[in-house]
Amino acid sequence: MGLREQKKKRTRKAISDMATLLFIKRGYHQVTTAEIAEKAGVSVPTLFNYFPTKEAMVFDEDRAIEAGLIDTVVKRRPGQSIVEALIETGFSGIDVDHAEHQQQVASFMALVDNTPELSRYAKDMWLRHEASLASAILASSQAPISPLQAQVIAHYILDAFQRAIRTQDPNGTLKALLTLLADGWRG
Repeated sequence: MGLREQKKKRTRKAISDMATLLFIKRGYHQVTTAEIAEKAGVSVPTLFNYFPTKEAMVFDEDRAIEAGLIDTVVKRRPGQSIVEALIETGFSGIDVDHAEHQQQVASFMALVDNTPELSRYAKDMWLRHEASLASAILASSQAPISPLQAQVIAHYILDAFQRAIRTQDPNGTLKALLTLLADGWRG
């Protein structure tokens, strides 16, 4: 990655981090885009060059998360199942093994859950990720499955990640939930 791309990446992250911090501290509706831009050290037009909406600032890793899920499915080792690849990848790149993480997740989820605009954005993002993941599963599955089955599996996988990230042991919980999917529930 060249210097220009690195600078753009840092600027994007600075805007998102500042917006999220301000939203958590003061509330989504009490923070203006002008204030975010000022505190992030950019102009308002520059801010909107990076993020088309105020909501998008909170979910700055949206596309990277989606791409990571798809890559995990599509680029897994030969003979490795989709679930094995997802368990192995887990929450890589996210430091989930400390108490500070738990507080950050709780604050972030409270912000999203208590802000209608962010809740809608998150739901739309989830549905897009689910459709992309279902397509990758359908195309990559070693066993024949229907499009509906791929959608249900994708839904379960995304839900497992959402639930696991909120626990004391995110990677252990994710492994347990995805193992249930891999092994099947014998109820």
